[in-house]
Amino acid sequence: MNKFKRIAAALMAFCCLAAASSAYAFSDIKDAEQEKIAASLQSQGIISGVSADRFAPAEPLTAAQGIQLLVKAMKLQGKVDGPPPPANVPAKAWYAQAARIAADNGISVGQIRDWNMKLTKEQFAGMLHQAVKATGEYSTIEMYVFVKDDGDMSSEYKSALQFLLLTRIAELDAQDRFHPKKHITRMEAAEMIYNALKFIQSHQNQDPGASEADVSVRIEKVNDKVNKIVLSKADMPNPGYGLVIDRIEFLPGKKAVAYYHLTYPEPGKMYPQVISTATASFYLDSSLEISVKTTPGHDQGSISVPGPGKTIK
Repeated sequence: MNKFKRIAAALMAFCCLAAASSAYAFSDIKDAEQEKIAASLQSQGIISGVSADRFAPAEPLTAAQGIQLLVKAMKLQGKVDGPPPPANVPAKAWYAQAARIAADNGISVGQIRDWNMKLTKEQFAGMLHQAVKATGEYSTIEMYVFVKDDGDMSSEYKSALQFLLLTRIAELDAQDRFHPKKHITRMEAAEMIYNALKFIQSHQNQDPGASEADVSVRIEKVNDKVNKIVLSKADMPNPGYGLVIDRIEFLPGKKAVAYYHLTYPEPGKMYPQVISTATASFYLDSSLEISVKTTPGHDQGSISVPGPGKTIK
């Protein structure tokens, strides 16, 4: 009897585990990457399916759905003393609150005449750009991304698309086309929302040198006793940015901490607008474990290295 109880318990546990693992699965999404995106957004309460297990990824996104999606994804809030809701928003519509919040945050909803209309890719790109800007200020490099069907796009959406392309929120197809007049599908919108959230999370309230996680450390062996430590920070807007090592502190347990700061382009000097990598390096006893931390940039102390009379300025 105990044996059967154990088997029954094991089967029950397996069924619960299977149910939990498929809680966010949509049966009509076959692509593994798209399934991951949809599951992530659904787990955050940003998207929902058209039924218990269907997302309808190929169906076009309506204006009402798009506004609801943007407001929920960006966690936008309405203004207490904001302007009155747009006249084109029905007071009791299911999307009315989202539309009012969107309007409060600078998203162009006043021009929508039919909330059931299917959004084009350029229309959604324009609204997504406005929604991202509502979460903070983000700088991009001054570069133009070639779009083969740029001539098909309305002028009011061109700068929005450039921002989305430069930040990798949106992408072109293999022929460098965006298809601006094509209706955007629910899956295409979900993918752009997912990329936008990744962009915001990695850039919001961050100075270019504010996080140690942004700086990679590479160790190059010089000989059996000495290593060359190379710090690098990729994706800098131009070659004017650099890294400076301020000092190294030696801690118990054969550990060392290198303190560094980011240097900024010289005011008034012109730099080529190319993505660059800032680097700095120093030499260290190979027996030491190294970590890095940022400083405000005012510490001009020397770098002391183990060994007779070895100090790097």
